[in-house]
Amino acid sequence: MLRKHLVIVGSGWAGLKVARQLKSVSSNQLRITLVSDISNFRYSAALYRVATGRREREAIIPLSEALEDLPNVDFIKASATKINRKNKTISLSTGKDLHYDYAVLALGVVTSYFGIPGLDKWSYSIKTARELRQLRTHLHQELMDEHAPDKNYVVIGAGPTGVELSSALTSYMKEVARKHGLKRRRITVHLIEEASRVLPASLPKASKLTLARLRQLGVRVMLNKKVEGESDGELIVSGQKIPTHTVIWTAGVTNNPFFAQNDKEFTLSNHGRVVVDDHLMVDNHVYVIGDNAQTPYTGLGLTAVHNAHFVAKDIKLRLNGKPPMKPYKPLIPATAVPAGNRWAVFQYNRVVFSGMFAAIIRSLADLIAYNDILGPGHALKIWLRSDQREELCQICQMALEHDASQSMLQPHRG
Repeated sequence: MLRKHLVIVGSGWAGLKVARQLKSVSSNQLRITLVSDISNFRYSAALYRVATGRREREAIIPLSEALEDLPNVDFIKASATKINRKNKTISLSTGKDLHYDYAVLALGVVTSYFGIPGLDKWSYSIKTARELRQLRTHLHQELMDEHAPDKNYVVIGAGPTGVELSSALTSYMKEVARKHGLKRRRITVHLIEEASRVLPASLPKASKLTLARLRQLGVRVMLNKKVEGESDGELIVSGQKIPTHTVIWTAGVTNNPFFAQNDKEFTLSNHGRVVVDDHLMVDNHVYVIGDNAQTPYTGLGLTAVHNAHFVAKDIKLRLNGKPPMKPYKPLIPATAVPAGNRWAVFQYNRVVFSGMFAAIIRSLADLIAYNDILGPGHALKIWLRSDQREELCQICQMALEHDASQSMLQPHRG
């Protein structure tokens, strides 16, 4: 039997999970090529932690590490530009065409500012390694230049990332100001949401618990507010001007432009996602999964991993000449969104609760998620070091080293 070629486009949750699930398939039976325009995996659930002083490696993991125990996977750093489903080829930005027997398209989403003036120029984001470093540099450089924190730190979008970041930012900026030797000053963190509640995709009870927690932490939550524009030094929200040099956009994403650019090859929904059949396919050779597919609960990492499990099993059956999987059944996802230290809100189906136990569940979910992408050994190593701090700022790094040395000098009481 001729060896088949699987091309996976995208190095996110779905793409890497498919590759890992096919680790046991003989290289004589299947050759895998992974194509991505970035050379790392972004663990989205930890991006807010890196933005507020944790190790970058907790959220930005080089693909060389993620693929080191997957010898049957070849990596090509490039963008996919075109697909020809009739000829079964994918064209790359390098000019190379890849022929596939099976293709898995899991390109993820891209940031959208919905045409709001100034956001693309003046706001910050935390979706990529470069954006994280830009934000962290800005937060510290402003303290050095102005010798004071910003008057207002503004996070736009009260979904999970916005809730996580705004709740962590309040205590982080106070800590950073202390390390810079600045006098205690009032730091205001705003969380702006156009909908009528935070976590608008969650149950109302989860939103209510989270809103109370955010206010307890000192976050100024602004609901039913529309962001209208940003300039150098202010943000306009429902006609009100907020003086700020620190606006962080977490609100908007849209499907990867690859699909709109190849719209003759796909049927797109009103949201721009790809319509797939009950096997997450657009034909007998091409799967579209994760954030790119129009399926229930799309947009969540857990859904992307569940998609990948299904697709990998389906490919194994097809390789062995067996009937394909039974139709795909969506998985009702469990979510745990942290807000500050030792607190999270948990939701599964109609069950909602909050507090430290929910935070423990979230921490264990992180370990499981790392394992899904990296395997057990590497996952445990990263998870065990998740509380370690890391600063690009030399002043803060010196303060961290000083605090660590002082801690070692303290007598231990038994």
